[in-house]
Amino acid sequence: MQERWAMVRCECGRYFGSSLKKIINCPRCNSNKNHKIMKKFSSSESLRDEISKANTPLEIENEITSRLETYEKSTRDTGSIGKELIGIILASSTSDENIISIDSISKSIKELSITKITAEDIIEILEASSLVLRNSNGTWTVFQ
Repeated sequence: MQERWAMVRCECGRYFGSSLKKIINCPRCNSNKNHKIMKKFSSSESLRDEISKANTPLEIENEITSRLETYEKSTRDTGSIGKELIGIILASSTSDENIISIDSISKSIKELSITKITAEDIIEILEASSLVLRNSNGTWTVFQ
């Protein structure tokens, strides 16, 4: 792929992106002098990510890294709970009226001897997937 984008560092210390065809003024200080092309990119998405990293203070970067590691770990911990198992839990906890509750899901999880995920996690996954609709009485309607 052809490199079309540049990560530029201004003399004020700010990193910004620009087209390789025409380097723009710094968005922080409006200077157009002493710019240094640090890296070239073929995609604007990669450029955006690198600029974000470069302009993030170290203390904040460490906090973000720590939070991302925690998030990714929790995602991996529930990674073995696949669509098929969620479907089994959903089927066994749904009433004849297509209603589920935290209690019915908890009961199904217990009956299936599943320990890696909670009823709240299942509800969160189902809501995010638009498979259920929250009712006002602490239940959810299952779409099928």
